Amino acid sequence: MDLLHRLAPPHPVLAPALWAIAFYGVRYLVMAGLAWRVARPTAAGGWGRPHANAPATFDVRRHLRRELGYSLLTLAVFGLVNAALYGWGFIHASGLYYRVADYPAWWFWLSIPVMLVLHDTLFYWLHRAMHWPVLFGPMHRVHHRSIHPTAFAAYSFHPLEAVGEALIVTAIIYLVPVHPLAFVIFQTISTAYNVYGHCGREFWPRGMASHWLGRWINTSTAHAAHHGRGRFNYGLYFLFWDRWMGTLDPDYGRAAPREALAPGQALTG
Repeated sequence: MDLLHRLAPPHPVLAPALWAIAFYGVRYLVMAGLAWRVARPTAAGGWGRPHANAPATFDVRRHLRRELGYSLLTLAVFGLVNAALYGWGFIHASGLYYRVADYPAWWFWLSIPVMLVLHDTLFYWLHRAMHWPVLFGPMHRVHHRSIHPTAFAAYSFHPLEAVGEALIVTAIIYLVPVHPLAFVIFQTISTAYNVYGHCGREFWPRGMASHWLGRWINTSTAHAAHHGRGRFNYGLYFLFWDRWMGTLDPDYGRAAPREALAPGQALTG
C-alpha cells in the first residue's frame, strides 16, 4: 500500500482528463462532421474532386461505426496522457510559458510553423516505424482498415497508436518554448489538416504535385494513395521526408494510380 501511495499522482487527474477529452472531442467532431457534410469518399457527390481510386459504392454505417468507435478510444487515451502530465506534474518541466511577454512577440507566431515542422518530422518517423511488420499489426492495422477513409478516420487509431500520436505531440512542448494559445492554434491546424487528409476529396488545384511549392505539400490525394496501397507517403503536412527518404509513391501525380488493396490486404513497408 505504501508503494501504491508513492506512485499515486500528487495532483488531480480527473479534471485535466475530462477537459482534454471534451476539448479534443468537440473540435474533432465539429471538423470531421463539417468535412463529412461537404465531402464523401465516393466518386459521386460532394465538394472537391474525387480521388481516382474512390469506390463507386460505400458502406457508410460500417465505416462510421468503426471509425467513430476507435476515435472515442483515442480521445480517452488523449485524456489519460493529459491526466498524467498534470497529475504527476510532468507539465512543469515542459517549455510552456504563460506570459506572452516572456518571449519576443514574433516567436509566438513563428512557433506555430516551427511546431508544424517538428510534428511532421516526428510523425513521419513514427508512421514509418508503425509500418514495420512487428508494429503494424498491434498498432497501425486498425487505421488501415479504412482503405477508403472518411473524415472521421482522422482519430481512428488503435489505443497503442493513440499513445504514440499523443506522445509525439507532447514531445514538442519539451523541445521548444511554446505559449498555450500558440499550441492550441497549432493543434487546431493539425486536426483540420488531418481531417482534410482523410476526407476522400481533393481541394488543392490540379497539378499540385508538380508545382515548385506544391510538390512539398502533402495532399488528400497523396494520403488516399497511402491508404489505398498500404505504403508510401508517410508525411502529415509536407512531403519533405518522403522525397528525401525515397518513400514518395512513384505514381503520385500520375493520371492512372495503382489499384487499391482489397480489405485486409494493407501492406507494410
